[in-house]
Amino acid sequence: MGLLWDNVSFSVREGFWMRSKTILKSIQLEVPSGKVLGLIGPNGAGKTTTIKLGAGLVEPDTGKVVLNGRNVILPDVRKLLGFLTETQYIYPYLYLEEWLMMLGSLSGLTANRLKKRVDTVLAQVELTEQTRQKMGTLSKGQTQRAGLAQALLHEPEVLLLDEPMSGLDPYWRFQMQNIILDCKQKGMTILFSSHILDDVERLSDSIVLIQGGQVQWQGSLKEMNRKINYYEVVCDTDHVDILKPFAIQGKVEKQPDGSYEFNMSCDQKDAFLHSVISSQIYLQTLKPVHEGLKDILFGSNLQRVLTSS
Repeated sequence: MGLLWDNVSFSVREGFWMRSKTILKSIQLEVPSGKVLGLIGPNGAGKTTTIKLGAGLVEPDTGKVVLNGRNVILPDVRKLLGFLTETQYIYPYLYLEEWLMMLGSLSGLTANRLKKRVDTVLAQVELTEQTRQKMGTLSKGQTQRAGLAQALLHEPEVLLLDEPMSGLDPYWRFQMQNIILDCKQKGMTILFSSHILDDVERLSDSIVLIQGGQVQWQGSLKEMNRKINYYEVVCDTDHVDILKPFAIQGKVEKQPDGSYEFNMSCDQKDAFLHSVISSQIYLQTLKPVHEGLKDILFGSNLQRVLTSS
């Protein structure tokens, strides 16, 4: 079981004549319980709408979104969801603590439990010192972290995160990743969208690519037919000069433990392995580095991945 979009379509009306514009077309995707699904696609593809439907904020024209078999528009089901928007909707003259207390009470937390949870989530996102700071004075990154705090406040079963890394500095991008992985460790079901494809690769059990309001591909990274760009090599030798012909641009770096590390093109692999056998090279690792999601999505390789899977 988990969170399921079952043949979901959604449209809006726009313009003077209020003509219908289709945003999503027959979306079929699932986030299994306890797993992390990364939602990727270009701007306007329908990612945010997909997440809003998952949160029960809007209803589909056709199909339904269900959590463990129950429609997410039901109030008692929505209590099981935590939702982080890309842009936080705040009350600028409320103190941070007041804002969280208000949202926690709307989620049904009792007074005693609520205060403890507010203290816990503020510590988790390192905003304890901003407890009595007005929301309108928080920085973009602090506001984003406050948004994560409210999403975690009621200890939901499911987290829906729309561009959770938006506005965060490198330190807090790393911390956000750790929080998401910690939530997964605790058994939460997580769907998040991101334009930062390295984050998607690190965090996701599976990936869904949406383009033009339709699911174009879904699966795990292991199922992608990704070519090998080059190899990372770590080895030991007393004769570093014999490594340089195999290294890209002849660049070989000595590591603190005395080993040597370099990158090697794919066409050098067989010759290098032959040299390992015949020379004084002690191979530690030979790791293939596959093309990244960025190469696939914004290069000429997308159609190859779609057709091969």
